[in-house]
Amino acid sequence: MPRLLPGIGVRVRRGRRHDLAQVRSLLGVPSTDRLERFFRRILRDLGTDVYVAEDDAGAIVGVVSVVYARSLVRGGLSATLDGARARAEPARPLLDGLVAFAEERARKRGCHRLAAWVAPDDGELRAALVSRGYRAEELFVAELAGAS
Repeated sequence: MPRLLPGIGVRVRRGRRHDLAQVRSLLGVPSTDRLERFFRRILRDLGTDVYVAEDDAGAIVGVVSVVYARSLVRGGLSATLDGARARAEPARPLLDGLVAFAEERARKRGCHRLAAWVAPDDGELRAALVSRGYRAEELFVAELAGAS
């Protein structure tokens, strides 16, 4: 059931297969058969939440993705904000709402922590997270050659 984000006037609902074209446009990625299969798998995966934000006309103006994993070190379920994007200008109010929505979803699933993966050039999402009390911690990243 879609939910209205307070103060923003957009509805948030679970992503569906037919949303791929609009989500792809929002993310700026090309259309491929592989991407379509990947998107379908993500939507079926119980360890991932993908939600879209729709305006009054039904156009997708935002997307948020949260990935869940059992953590031996943390002793429970951990959540990672895989990404949040907004088409609206200014994007910040919508990003704030999408991050709040992701936090609520993670809490409902029993997570005590939500970490966020933020691209170095994504200043708007970074600002939204900092304004909500997120702090930078150390993250080591390696691009794995040969992964398909």
